[in-house]
Amino acid sequence: MKKITYILFSLFILSAPLFSQSEVDALRFSREDLYGTARAMSMGGAFGALGGDQTGISINPAGIAIYRSSEVVGTLNMSSETSTVGGYDANKTRFNLDNFGFVGYFPLRNDVMPLVNFGFSYDKVKSFDKNISAFGSPRSTLIDFIYDDYQIRSGNGAIGSPDDLVWVEDEYDPFLSQPWLPALGRNSFLLHPNQEGSALIPLKTGEFRPDSELGLREKGYISKYNFTAGTAINNVLNLGVALTIQNISYSLHSFYAENYNNSSRSWYELNNWMSASGASVGGKFGLIYRPVNSLRIGLAWHTPTWVAITETYKAELLEDMESFVPEYVAYENGGFHTAEFLNDYDLTTPGKIVASVATVLGNNFIASLDYEAMDYGKMKLKVPTNSSLSRDWYDFDNEVIEKDHKLTSTVRVGTEYRFTPQFSGRLGYAWMQNPYQADFVKLGYASIAGSNTIFRMEGDTHYFTGGFGYRFNRNVYLDMAVMYKTQKDDLYPFPNTYDGADLIIDAAPFSLKNSAVRGLLTLGYRF
Repeated sequence: MKKITYILFSLFILSAPLFSQSEVDALRFSREDLYGTARAMSMGGAFGALGGDQTGISINPAGIAIYRSSEVVGTLNMSSETSTVGGYDANKTRFNLDNFGFVGYFPLRNDVMPLVNFGFSYDKVKSFDKNISAFGSPRSTLIDFIYDDYQIRSGNGAIGSPDDLVWVEDEYDPFLSQPWLPALGRNSFLLHPNQEGSALIPLKTGEFRPDSELGLREKGYISKYNFTAGTAINNVLNLGVALTIQNISYSLHSFYAENYNNSSRSWYELNNWMSASGASVGGKFGLIYRPVNSLRIGLAWHTPTWVAITETYKAELLEDMESFVPEYVAYENGGFHTAEFLNDYDLTTPGKIVASVATVLGNNFIASLDYEAMDYGKMKLKVPTNSSLSRDWYDFDNEVIEKDHKLTSTVRVGTEYRFTPQFSGRLGYAWMQNPYQADFVKLGYASIAGSNTIFRMEGDTHYFTGGFGYRFNRNVYLDMAVMYKTQKDDLYPFPNTYDGADLIIDAAPFSLKNSAVRGLLTLGYRF
């Protein structure tokens, strides 16, 4: 009879984050994508020195001082994203409001400081919406990885006795004090006692090698609310400052299954569910200098953001592996399902510098270039200020983050040509460098948290953009843009594991190709 053991508690709030967080979580909530108004996106997002646009203000708050009228503007986005592994495609289509903003123009009738402008905007900076499916034949199995994890943690004292991993109904829950993967493996019989009962050993599958299946279902977004003020000095130097409040919403369901072609069609499947919500605060400071009418030079600093995040998570390991279980083991097939746990933690994301230059030739031609630098090695996980945990709880994780990540570059370039006073055409390109050290990419050993072993090693991202704009009159305008995004990642079912320089667990990552097409429509009204 098939049996699934459930822990019958609704929610545990952990006094110590045993599930914890890792460099994968820190990067997920630190890295942004290319979003903005249709005009800015059609020019590759290169608007740091131009201003006069909601995206330009988001990049460099000094851009708000370019305005000589008030404005209300909004942007709609229709996007289709495809994730391809081998011959298998997984698609995600969505329709969203990407940004909405208002700028108030307040002239001062002063030659030195002729204006003070204020603005508010809502900007989406990242979408997590993604479906991924993959099928393959692994070199090492998840059982191998779980057993290796058990050996390491037994060796360093994190697991005292094999019995510490066994769940006892109404008496003992190992998920409150023990590493999750070995606990799931033990309670689902992927790990079982040796005949002496002195240690755990992995389930032996003999000559049978599995086929694997992997799936990721992600949803959510990161959005920002910007409150900006700026002024101009002698119509040569623009200054701006912004307060930014960030909102995070994220959910994940991942599964990894291995299926055996024996007479019993044995199989097992690891599922993980996680949701996160958070808020942060940060600031932006910027200037735009115009030495001559045709040249603009911009510089902006985005401070680190301080994020407070709440996560809930649970896991299950289902299986039917009876044909491989030794006779001396008291086996019941089915699997094991944890309770739902909750954990709070803080994250500091890195600051960034944006340097920009643009030329504006008369009323017909614009060319613009942005360069952005951000050091992902500066990401920091922290315990909340009201936590009873030691301040050094995440010291090891932060050392791993600093070692595995690097200073990265983003380059954006764009051009606009006005064919008539009403009609303009635009082209652009952007390149976003991956955030990893070269050795980390080569080794493929990420520090993961809990029981969710799946992660992506993201590659460089390329954006090809174009669009046009039309002014109906001096007040109303419409911009349209098309963006094509492409990125190649390595998709790992679990991390590689090494003994010194020797690879002992070979995850054989999948090659994942991500591509997306976005259509954007911006409608604005100036008054």
